[in-house]
Amino acid sequence: MVNEALFGVRHERNMLIRLGDGVELAADLALPDAPGRFPAVVTNMTGYRKDDFIGANVAYVHGYLAERGYASLVVDVRGAGSSAGEVPRLNSKREAADGVQVVEWAAAQDWCDGGVAVWGSSWGGMISLAVAAQRAPHLKAIVPVVTDSDGYVTLHPGGCTRAVDTLSWVSWQLAFDLAPPGFVDPDGRWMRVWRERLGRLQRGDLQGLEAQPHKEYDEHWKERAIPVEQVAVPTLIVGGWRDGAGAQAMPDIYQRVAGPRKLLMGPWPHTQPHFAAHAPIDFPHELVRFFDHWLKGKANGVADEPEVKLYVQGAERWRHEREWPIARTQTQEWHLQPGRALGSASGEGSDTYRADPTVGTSTLFGGPYPSEQAQDDLRSLTYTSAPLEQGMEITGSPEAILRVALEDGDELQLVAKLCAVAPDDSSTLITTGYLSAAHRESFERAQLVEVGVVEEYRIALYPTSYFVPAGHRIRLAIACSDFPRIWPLGTNPTMRVELAGSLVRVPVVPEATEVLDEPVLRGPDPAINRRPWGAVMMPVTRKVERDAVTGAVSVQTAYVTDLRTPAGVTFRWHQSSQTTTTATRPDAAFARTEICIDMQLPGGGHAEVRTSSRATREAMVLNGEVTIDGVRMFSGSWQEPDGL
Repeated sequence: MVNEALFGVRHERNMLIRLGDGVELAADLALPDAPGRFPAVVTNMTGYRKDDFIGANVAYVHGYLAERGYASLVVDVRGAGSSAGEVPRLNSKREAADGVQVVEWAAAQDWCDGGVAVWGSSWGGMISLAVAAQRAPHLKAIVPVVTDSDGYVTLHPGGCTRAVDTLSWVSWQLAFDLAPPGFVDPDGRWMRVWRERLGRLQRGDLQGLEAQPHKEYDEHWKERAIPVEQVAVPTLIVGGWRDGAGAQAMPDIYQRVAGPRKLLMGPWPHTQPHFAAHAPIDFPHELVRFFDHWLKGKANGVADEPEVKLYVQGAERWRHEREWPIARTQTQEWHLQPGRALGSASGEGSDTYRADPTVGTSTLFGGPYPSEQAQDDLRSLTYTSAPLEQGMEITGSPEAILRVALEDGDELQLVAKLCAVAPDDSSTLITTGYLSAAHRESFERAQLVEVGVVEEYRIALYPTSYFVPAGHRIRLAIACSDFPRIWPLGTNPTMRVELAGSLVRVPVVPEATEVLDEPVLRGPDPAINRRPWGAVMMPVTRKVERDAVTGAVSVQTAYVTDLRTPAGVTFRWHQSSQTTTTATRPDAAFARTEICIDMQLPGGGHAEVRTSSRATREAMVLNGEVTIDGVRMFSGSWQEPDGL
């Protein structure tokens, strides 16, 4: 079979890469166990700890690359894991500059043939883009996976503010920073690195906390945005339709990069494609195919394939396309009509809706995939078409155009969801879009929303590919909340939707006249253990509770990670989260996250990290402590805004 293992693998743990300013980054090397020089691949350079958490997540790919003739490096960014130095702010120029130095260091090693690639998911994907935008001289190709190039788009979609995911991520960073490095060297460097990091936390410098007050697209975000137009190396962009803002970011990155490019979009959430629960693919195989062509010059068909591979949900099939957006797309306009209908002609009259802050649990609660939408639809303002006479493929970026007046309240945000409704009335989410009314013209500056004045709001929905069969209906659901994905407003405004001029534009793709071969994407071999160190972030609890008396809704989740690392460390992570809002007091909505890390170190020491975090729409408070063998070594508290 193609891409079978060619080499044994030898590992070198915790190599130190000295940067120009003297800071040492720690890296793990997997190298073909054979003489000669090989192309190098920087594998998922992040702040998520190569020695346990992210190391476990990429351990299979790390070894897979080495078996197929690549020198793979998993690197901790400065100030994280086993790397020294002060942590840079996510997506900063410092991080990009460090990545360039890692690429050039690898190219100069006697085991490297001078060619280097970078791939990574999420944070690691950002770094791959940032390094490529800096045009590292020896960089030959990149593969960014489920990531973005602008943090504002992810944390403030449509000018709204993400809720539980932001708190979880900041809580992660605190827990990771408090925990001792997972590689305990005999010379005691690990302790020096750890004490330096705890000193930084003692000064109040916590990664991610600064994002809370930056709700507009200001200099904080602009200086962190990656200029992907400067990416000239071959790029394989891998995204998922169920990755929220990532579904928007990956096709956008594809359109903007300057070099040779491929786009692979599956029905996945925020995960590597071989770990996905639905329609997984053998992602390491695709990674090696891409690198084999661009780093080894193999004529394996990669360059000849159409640029776009996409998965059509509903039809449950893969398809090739030559471009994105698809050139033959036909835009259909579905107008809001009386009787909560969607149709081809513009309607007259208006409908009034009072915001319900509990809308949204169906979007998130299905885990990585949304669950049945009926409960959220009932709490939203919905418009539904007649049964379709023939099937309709929606592939592209829908847009809802709504003429709305704020009838009562101080502020307004709009959530638009496009759903497919089956003959049994079950409702499946196709895609979602958000817009803060105050940012209808610019994310850089908020403007007043005047009561009683009808404004036109254009809500961009995330790109998708979804086939709606004949006999099914399409539905536009409009609300002011998608909790706990985004924070609800401080009050429950009342809005009036004018039917005339209100519609949803749907990108419909007919069958192609040019017949392209279907993509050949093999699935993961179920006999192979893709998590050799243990399970990472496995769900143990998902629960939604509604109080019929108060109208409160609470979403509770819990996850566990159990690892045993090659360094002999046992690492257990337990995270529980709760998000709660009431129907009448959305200003009291809160999210709470607790994390416990339990590490048994090789020398017999026992480290325990505990964090407790709480956030509202306007503030965030985090507490954390770490003990060694039951003796408290550090404790601290952090908050935003300061002086809370």
